[in-house]
Formats: sequence, C-alpha cells, structure tokens
Amino acid sequence: MGIDWKYLASQVGGLEPDGTERITGTDGGRRAIELLLGEENIRDAVDCWADERVGAFTAEIVLKIIRSTVAMERCYEIYKSESNTRRAGASVFLLAEMADSRVLPWLPELLRDSSFSIRSCGLSALQMILSGPLNDEGIEAAKKLLAHAEKDADERLRERAAEIRQRLAADPSLGHLEL
Repeated sequence: MGIDWKYLASQVGGLEPDGTERITGTDGGRRAIELLLGEENIRDAVDCWADERVGAFTAEIVLKIIRSTVAMERCYEIYKSESNTRRAGASVFLLAEMADSRVLPWLPELLRDSSFSIRSCGLSALQMILSGPLNDEGIEAAKKLLAHAEKDADERLRERAAEIRQRLAADPSLGHLEL
C-alpha cells in the first residue's frame, strides 16, 4: 500500500484552495508523521516507555526524533492523572527529552512539583526549550522560569539552574537570550 501524499498534504494544511501545494514546514511534517504512525500508536509508544515494556528504548528514540505533539500531550496527561507515581516520573523524563516551546505552558507546574525528580526533569525541559527556537514572549517566559529554578528549595536544583544559565550564556549562538 502506497502513501497518498496529496491526501496527507491536505490533512496537514499543505494544500491551497486551488489544489496547489504549499510548504507546511517542520510542524506540518511532524503532523504528517503522526498521521502516518497513527495517534493511538504514538500514545502507546509513550505508555510503552512509561511501563518499561520491551521495546521502550526504541519507542523513546522514535519519540525523541519526531517530537510529536501527541506524544508530549500523552506524557503530560500521564503526569496529571497519575501524580506521584513511577509512570508520572518516567513520562516527565520523556517529555523533557523531546521538549520544545510547546511544553512551555506546562513548565510552571512541573517546576513547582513537590518531587525533586519532576522539578529536575522540568529544568531539563527548560534547557531544551531555551536552546531551541523561541519567540520574544517565549524567551521572556523561559527566562522567568529559569530564575524561579535558581531559587528552588533544593540546592542541587539551584546549582543546576545556575549551570544551565552559564552554559547557555556562553553559547554565542544563543546571545539573543541575553542571559
């Protein structure tokens, strides 16, 4: 069975009303991969990781590569519905590995969590986000979250946040962050 690329383009917003194709960029490509794999399969890949089933590491690598919105939402859903469980921690760890600006709205909650492990994963996600593309509003929000992490009750997290700030500030390609 072949892939109907025209149909897929229409599903990801890649067709003009006159039927000509337009570029949808990386986001459109990610959505196309989600559709090809199937949203339920992506959600199951997150569950496979969270449940430590055989194949979990393969699922993790695929999810890190595609950085699927569906996968990120599933990670957050597990965190919210199964708080204080190993699965919640595993899901937030996975979320941090594929984090980009789409995760930014969830970070305040993750960085306030009572679990050091969750806050630590939230900080890892924040580092990933600050290293990637962000608009001005996202940069300001992320910088405020980093400053919040630098005041965390746990000294280890404060030190790690300060190290992240120093590392990002030393990267000439991230000078626009003004850290």
